[in-house]
Amino acid sequence: MRNNIITILFWVVFLLMACGKHQSSDRQLILADSLMQSQPDSALHILQNISMQQLTTQADSAYYALLLTQARDKNYVVQTNDSLIRLAIAYYNKTNDTRMQAKAHYYWGCVYRDMNRKPEALKEFFIAASLIKDTKQKRQLGLIYNNMGYIYHFQGIYEKADSIYQLMETIAEELKDSTLWAESLSKQGSIALTKRDSCFSTAEQKLLDAFAIADKIGYKRIKADISADLSRLYSRTHRGEKALFYAKQNLSLRKDTAYAYRAFLLLGDAYYKTGQYDSATFYLNKTLLSKEYGKMANAYMRLADIAMDRGDAALSMKLERFSSIYKDSLYQIHRSEVNNKIFEAEANARITLQQLHYKKRINLYRYAFVSVAVIILISAFFIYRRSKEYRKNNDLLQKDKLQLEDANRSLNQHYADLKSDIAQKDIEIENIKKVIESRQIDNEQKERLQKELDEIILKRNALAKETFWYSPLYAKMTAIIKDYQDRDESELEITEQEWHELIIGVDTAWDNALSRLQAKYQLSKEELHLICLSLIGFPFSHFGYLMHLSRKTLYRKKTALYSRINMDQKGNFRDILRKI
Repeated sequence: MRNNIITILFWVVFLLMACGKHQSSDRQLILADSLMQSQPDSALHILQNISMQQLTTQADSAYYALLLTQARDKNYVVQTNDSLIRLAIAYYNKTNDTRMQAKAHYYWGCVYRDMNRKPEALKEFFIAASLIKDTKQKRQLGLIYNNMGYIYHFQGIYEKADSIYQLMETIAEELKDSTLWAESLSKQGSIALTKRDSCFSTAEQKLLDAFAIADKIGYKRIKADISADLSRLYSRTHRGEKALFYAKQNLSLRKDTAYAYRAFLLLGDAYYKTGQYDSATFYLNKTLLSKEYGKMANAYMRLADIAMDRGDAALSMKLERFSSIYKDSLYQIHRSEVNNKIFEAEANARITLQQLHYKKRINLYRYAFVSVAVIILISAFFIYRRSKEYRKNNDLLQKDKLQLEDANRSLNQHYADLKSDIAQKDIEIENIKKVIESRQIDNEQKERLQKELDEIILKRNALAKETFWYSPLYAKMTAIIKDYQDRDESELEITEQEWHELIIGVDTAWDNALSRLQAKYQLSKEELHLICLSLIGFPFSHFGYLMHLSRKTLYRKKTALYSRINMDQKGNFRDILRKI
């Protein structure tokens, strides 16, 4: 009997100690959660002192995993592994707690963001945003939008980024949240900088409004980013003093080395715009210590401009070559970045949301036979419907493909017919020339034949011009221009042989105008390309896409061409060329 009493007392003490230990861990988790917003460093310290072995339930383990991931994110600890947050995801996806489920997906997205896996991060933010809307936690939704906007902005998907930041601005105004408001305005202003010059006034207003808000709340990081954008804006609008002012502001607000190189580049550019070449050179050379090809390419190009302005053409050309080398390297890096993954992530997020929705339904009716049968029938219906839609879409795609092939065949046939017509006109021209050159006809017949010859030559030149519009080369040139307008790069490039064919075609279509100019002025290869593109009718702003030259270099070459052939620089370049 005594032994039984001792055994019972032992188990009672053991259970009380276990419960006490569990309650202690539970209280620590709740305390860490309560400190997360106001004192995230303290919350992280508490969580780091809790061991997973102390947590006896799956719910506590999931709660701990979520809180620790959140605390690390709020303390700017870069997370390179998602195994911890996966514990929270696995648990909360099986519950009906939508708020915690959304929170878990959001911080999974933050981990993927730290791991530089942007498509996966976007997918999780997309899921979190869809879930959080049901909980009406608008500030959390604003934070999610901020992260989604950042990814779209980084990938150059500016329209989606802008629409996301507008939604974020609406939430910030409603909540009177200055931090979200400053972020949304600054990012909208930054995106407006990537658009046409007519959008610069909008960009300036949004950036200045954001700067005022950030300055009021003392948010240095946002102020630094806004200062950088304002410096770029004023530099591009040739307001050098303002560009310099905000470039200095940007540098004074930066602490991290990675952003310091960007600040050096901005300062160098601003000093250049104000004519302070020594200071510009100093900061541009500091930029060259960066390992980012984009910054190095821009720094070398600006140093080349300074060398040219100082009259050192040899150094300028050398620095331009360095810039081109880094631009080519940057181009190779960017080619590997496929934005299709971003759009695939959106589609995958929708599928995952559907799966989460169905999981909840299955959990609710797991033990009900009727419900299982209904779910099977619904699933079968959706599979049938999807397969039917797939077949329908596949038929439409095949139909569109056939129509496109027919259109291409028609264009190719028209192109071949035009070339045949040109060949026929060439034969007629040669025959008439032979008759005119012979001495078997009188002057009156020669004059009549000469008029006929002139008319045929005009028709032949018109056909040559029309042929070019239907040529593969013209299609390739327009494709290159569109690529640069859409994503600031193109995998296509005009070969030397194609440039040669273009020069011959333009010379023929414009009655040997290029041959006459070349014989008289000994034009360079790039000058011939410049004249060809002008006569064809491409806008001057598109020349750089096709010739791989900066706008400043193109203007310099155009001015030099004016001087060599004694042309008046007033008026449209194309019209002036046609006159001569």
